[in-house]
Amino acid sequence: MGMKELLFLGERLQKLMEKTEAEAAEIIAKAQSQADEMVSVAKEESERRLQRAQYRTGLDEFLKETEDEAKKEAKKTEKMYSKTAKEIKKVTAEKVNEAVRLLVKEVLPE
Repeated sequence: MGMKELLFLGERLQKLMEKTEAEAAEIIAKAQSQADEMVSVAKEESERRLQRAQYRTGLDEFLKETEDEAKKEAKKTEKMYSKTAKEIKKVTAEKVNEAVRLLVKEVLPE
């Protein structure tokens, strides 16, 4: 295998890694956006409930519980998307290892 082929394989491998990293970043950004949206919706709901519950006792406790619940949900969603991103990165590492193995096999015949 000549130098051109090695460079071509290296470029393809680099493009594959860049694409996978971009996909992972997109998934993480989407997860963050969804988590932010969930927190925003929860805050809006909390504010709405606050207005209705102003005459109730224990209002501070009610608001805190609602916000805590929203934060837990947002964290859960973020963890789920982080896990997905890690799995995508793992697949990338596996593909890199396979490409290296094939490259070495072609360069150094048995």
